[in-house]
Amino acid sequence: MADPYDPSEMPPPRRRRSRAGLVGWLLLLLVLGVVAACVRFLYLPLRAERDGLSAQLRDGGEREKRLRKEIADKQKEITDAAARAAELDSKQQQLSGKLAETQAERDKLEAELKRVQSELASVLEPEIHAGNVRIKRRGNELVVELADQILFDSGHAEINEGGQKVLSHVAPSLVRLQGYSIQVGGHTDRTRVTNPETQERFPTNWELSTARATNVVRQLEERGKVPGSRLVATGFAQYRPVAGNATADDRQKNRRIELVLLPTPKN
Repeated sequence: MADPYDPSEMPPPRRRRSRAGLVGWLLLLLVLGVVAACVRFLYLPLRAERDGLSAQLRDGGEREKRLRKEIADKQKEITDAAARAAELDSKQQQLSGKLAETQAERDKLEAELKRVQSELASVLEPEIHAGNVRIKRRGNELVVELADQILFDSGHAEINEGGQKVLSHVAPSLVRLQGYSIQVGGHTDRTRVTNPETQERFPTNWELSTARATNVVRQLEERGKVPGSRLVATGFAQYRPVAGNATADDRQKNRRIELVLLPTPKN
């Protein structure tokens, strides 16, 4: 009778272990494949998406910083522009006020000039009618033109009696015109001084025209009470004619004294 535990009748144990090992390796490879697939198709895309979102957040933060800086810069520009606008508006208001003030002063002086012109035309009406006095406007200036024969004797610079009377009529109006200075200009014709007696005192028309203007200034200040600070004496000789020199009538027009009322500049 045979022994039931005879080793010769049992299957070889190595072959079973080989099969079990193969199955284990297959399972391991399967698991690794699944893991690899999960890593490739799940983890890596998720990580990439996460990294992308992180990058967007960082970029968004940088953009936000840039936007905040741009907004702050614009706000500063707006504030500066508002300050400049306020400053310009203030200056514009100041200039408008000065312009209005200047215009008011001009209107006042213009009214005064018209008043004086009308007043002088009234008191000097006989001389104006005789052609010895002319009153005219020259821009902002009022000019009272006096022929030399109503003020001086021929070849002389001293004011005669008739001239003193004429200037006494003119002076009160000049005193009241506070905003103007008075330039007294002496003018001659182109005829040279030939009288020996006159030539000794006035070698040229410069001396004669200046002396006549100076004597008119003295008359207005001393007898007419016009402040000397508002008076100016100037001799122009024959160099500012109002007519030609060919006829006696034209030469008579050139021999004159002009009282020019000039606006007094403000300090």
